[in-house]
Formats: sequence, structure tokens, C-alpha cells
Amino acid sequence: MWIPTPIGGLWLQVGPQGVRVLEPALFPRGLEARGPLAEAVRERVLAYFAGARPDFLDIPLDYEGLSLMRVALYERVRLIPYGRTESYGSLARELGLSPRAVGAGLRASPFFLLVPAHRVIHADGRLGGFAGQEGLKAWLLRFEGVWP
Repeated sequence: MWIPTPIGGLWLQVGPQGVRVLEPALFPRGLEARGPLAEAVRERVLAYFAGARPDFLDIPLDYEGLSLMRVALYERVRLIPYGRTESYGSLARELGLSPRAVGAGLRASPFFLLVPAHRVIHADGRLGGFAGQEGLKAWLLRFEGVWP
């Protein structure tokens, strides 16, 4: 399913276990997502960009093929509320990982917004990477009111 947003289109793929992919994309690709879950994700994403503050915690994610470490990281990052940030280091300490492992796991996340990786920054306030899209990370944090 193609979801138009102020930052460009997002491509959604769902499966029987939950969302497989939600990511920024220039063009639709793969099979079209349909059904109640796809519609729920679409509605929630549109609400987010309309200024509502939905969380996505009840949206099931398909973690098939991912390591237990990545699943634990994604589930923990899902708990970071709208308008808040946490550091790579604090998440690393909590999860028994290195800050670089946290960054690498988030960089590889196929769950844009559903796992709010944009809310994870350096302890000194620097943004850190965002898979080469640091401008997008800054935009999202400004949109949520937590970045100058």
C-alpha cells in the first residue's frame, strides 16, 4: 500500500503475522497491502502527520527472520513516546548492547515510524545517523517538537 505523507510516500507491506515493511520509498513496489491491518496502519500514519499523537504499539510487526537482539531493541524503541528522545548509550546499557549495535539495528529497521528510530539520538544531543537521511530525522523531531 502506498501512503502519501508530507515527507514523501511510504510503502507498506503486511503479512499474516503483522507489518513486514513500512519505509520511505520513491515508488510503490511489491505486492499491494490490503485488509484491516493495512487500513489501520494507513489511518494511524495519516493521523500522525495530521498532528495527532498516536502510538503504534498495538500494530503487530512481523519479526520473522530477525535476531532476538533486534526484536528486543525494536520492542524497547517502540516504547519511546511521541515528543521524547533517548540516547543510543542508554538503550545500549539497558539492553546489554554497544551503542554501535543499537545504531546498526535501528539503521536496518524496516518499520519506519512504527519503531520510532528517529527518537534515538546521541547523549550530547547530536542526531546521529538515520540511514543517510539525517534531514528526515531532524524533520520528524522538529515535527514532534523536540528539535530546534
